[in-house]
Amino acid sequence: MKRERASALNRVKWFFYDLKVKIFGGRKSKPPRPHNKKAGQSVFLFFFMLLPILQFLIFYVGVNVNSLKLAFQKYDGTKYVFAGVENFGAVLKAIFTEGGELVRPLKNSAIQFAVGLLIGMPLQVMVAYVIFKEVPLSEFYKVMLFLPNIISSLVFVICVRMIVQKGFPIFFNKPGMNLLSQLNSSSFYTVLIFGLWMNFAGGLIIYLSAMCGISKDVIEYGQLEDMSSFQEFWHVVLPSIFPTIVTYIVVAIAGFFTNYGHFYSFFGGEGRGEKPFDTLGYYFFVKVVGDNVTLYDYPFAAAGGILFTIVVAPITLLTKHLLEKYGPSED
Repeated sequence: MKRERASALNRVKWFFYDLKVKIFGGRKSKPPRPHNKKAGQSVFLFFFMLLPILQFLIFYVGVNVNSLKLAFQKYDGTKYVFAGVENFGAVLKAIFTEGGELVRPLKNSAIQFAVGLLIGMPLQVMVAYVIFKEVPLSEFYKVMLFLPNIISSLVFVICVRMIVQKGFPIFFNKPGMNLLSQLNSSSFYTVLIFGLWMNFAGGLIIYLSAMCGISKDVIEYGQLEDMSSFQEFWHVVLPSIFPTIVTYIVVAIAGFFTNYGHFYSFFGGEGRGEKPFDTLGYYFFVKVVGDNVTLYDYPFAAAGGILFTIVVAPITLLTKHLLEKYGPSED
């Protein structure tokens, strides 16, 4: 309809333009063309998408291609030379040799993953359900649990360090209780609990949003069947949000090899595999950008990243398939 109207308007313009030329004379030329909106939109979209495309090509494709190249090289003191699969062998040796450099980080990452999956996620789902049911003081719980996401984690890191190291020195300096003042195994569990609290609100929001998306008819049906809160949660809510839980578990599996943020906030670039608080993500992060990083470290880190990617990809896909096949269904 708009095109027909515009075409009719152009014909009218041409009629009066020709009439003007015949009466008053002058050089006949085409009137200015109407502005092509589609061309302008295409140019805008091109430049709008150019930045993320370049970012993807440079920082994802480029970095990963370079890592793949580095994994088969070693530094001889002056330049990188071809080394075959030597770096992959070194990574496997660091994993499977007793006292190897990656044994402790692998163990700590497994503990971190288990705590997040078996303690953190069930608590997030249950607390989200409590808030969803709008129990008394649910708004207060919501504010207190969302607080870590409102304030920068670095602020909390500084507060925790001050409390542990200076606030209660008599208690925390006792044998076995010097949690952060001494870099021992207690430091790992302190930061682990801290990270669990800091990340709690993120999962809570996801599960709460999934619950709010459940049809009211389904909830009302459960109420008509005189279900208890537990029955409603188990038979109605949990099957409805299970796809969200599957997605969260898949992301957690990937995080098994990449989590390092809170450990770096507490300890900086000190970890080199020999520290009790090292995790895989923190170890490889420090291996690349740590305080004592050298050009000899990059090939080992690249090989480790490729090996763990090869391991985690099929595990992630298999886990997703099994959960979707054997998990609770809305039907």
